[in-house]
Amino acid sequence: IPGSLRAGSFSAALARAICAETVDRVSTEYFDAVRDLPIYDQDLDGDPLPPAAARLRERITAADGLFIVTPEYNYNIPGGLKNAVDWASRPFAAHCLLDKKVAVVGCSPGTRGGKASVEYLRSVVPQLKGQLVGPEVLIPAVNTLVDCNGVVDESVRRRLRDVLAEFAR
Repeated sequence: IPGSLRAGSFSAALARAICAETVDRVSTEYFDAVRDLPIYDQDLDGDPLPPAAARLRERITAADGLFIVTPEYNYNIPGGLKNAVDWASRPFAAHCLLDKKVAVVGCSPGTRGGKASVEYLRSVVPQLKGQLVGPEVLIPAVNTLVDCNGVVDESVRRRLRDVLAEFAR
């Protein structure tokens, strides 16, 4: 799940790169979960759910785990990604993130590599009873490591492969 909405986003390129890797016992699927979700509103959280929210919950429920690739906006995750987490974390104590394995990758053109956004997600996931997988992954200067066609530098691919392998274990 990429956290950015921008068509040429580095987060999306990295999420696609994860999906392009092959590791035993792991199949991946790119899911642009953020784009079509309405802003979370408990009045909408009923039967029927908004279609995008229903899709989000169904896809997460069906998955063994999630890779979230996030940029950093104002020292936090983008609003759209926060909204997706809000939709996924309902209903309280019976949501689709319970016991779900979650790996988090941060990226930024800056020197911190999305550290604040990764720290935020790595603190929230356990509070929602999800299981963090792998180490903190930060990709600084991402604009020098992913080109305009979404081709990801081999050194970054290797780091993504390592996290995917950890996920498989």
